[in-house]
Amino acid sequence: MAQMRILITGVTGFIGSALAERLTEAGEEVYGLVRFVGQGRGPLPRGVEYITADLTDYFSVERAVKLARPEAVFHLAALSPVSESYFQPVAYAEANYIGTIHLLEALRRHARESLRVIAVAGTTELFDASEDLDGYNELKPESPYAVSKTAEVLYAEYMYRAYGLPVVVAIPTNTYGRAPVRQRNFFIEKVITELLMGKQDVYLGNPDAVRDWMFREDHVDAYLAIMRAALNGKDIFGRRFAFGTGEGRTTRETAELIRRLIGSSAVLHWNALQRPIETARIVISREAIRKAEGMLGWSPRHGLVEGLMKAIEEWREVLR
Repeated sequence: MAQMRILITGVTGFIGSALAERLTEAGEEVYGLVRFVGQGRGPLPRGVEYITADLTDYFSVERAVKLARPEAVFHLAALSPVSESYFQPVAYAEANYIGTIHLLEALRRHARESLRVIAVAGTTELFDASEDLDGYNELKPESPYAVSKTAEVLYAEYMYRAYGLPVVVAIPTNTYGRAPVRQRNFFIEKVITELLMGKQDVYLGNPDAVRDWMFREDHVDAYLAIMRAALNGKDIFGRRFAFGTGEGRTTRETAELIRRLIGSSAVLHWNALQRPIETARIVISREAIRKAEGMLGWSPRHGLVEGLMKAIEEWREVLR
């Protein structure tokens, strides 16, 4: 495969940085959109050409697109902590929805001739999750974050229908393995880090929420599979693909499993943290996984125990 010019938004984030690392190792020409480069930022992925831009400012995004002239785009940038969105709904709407409009309009105007694929990151929190998810369930966003991402996905699909932009929407399930970016404020990361730090009391939220947990590398594999399928001429544009393991575990089961793997005697305190609304169950359907395997050649490589063991060892190194 010839070297590709690839633009990643959210390149310093959890999945963006891991994706950038995989692409640069493969010899691709990777451009990363960042709000600024300077003090106060963690390590940036190596081998990436950085372009400063703010998705909420159209003219800086337009400049970035003109500089990168991308053939493939991975739009991963977002304000994502759901709990914070209840306190900052306008900021989430501006970053996630308006920012996507700016990016896609700039691509339509200045990169249509070169573009081969635009992978847009959706979220399972768009949907009514009373049934297993395939990406086409009834829309039922239950947080300001989910509302902003719903608008983002619908606008991206409109740009495919209206202008033929080569859009593919990815709907990944809850993902873990954030040690490389040192993010601790997500469920699995919170449990792992607090137990590894020796806390004897860990305070958590709803013990009965069911989640389909996917390890970081399987998430990255999904985006690479989308790009390969697009370059190979597969009929994937305008479609949604849901990615996960197809297996649901309650948060109580998951936390207890982590505690056993670490060998901790800590007490887990439940219902100590509350959200205004929380989706009871998020599990990717087996049919969706078979669809991703058939059309993209993707399937998850990590079961929960294997993925958690890798995540725990990564956090041990970070916390030493």
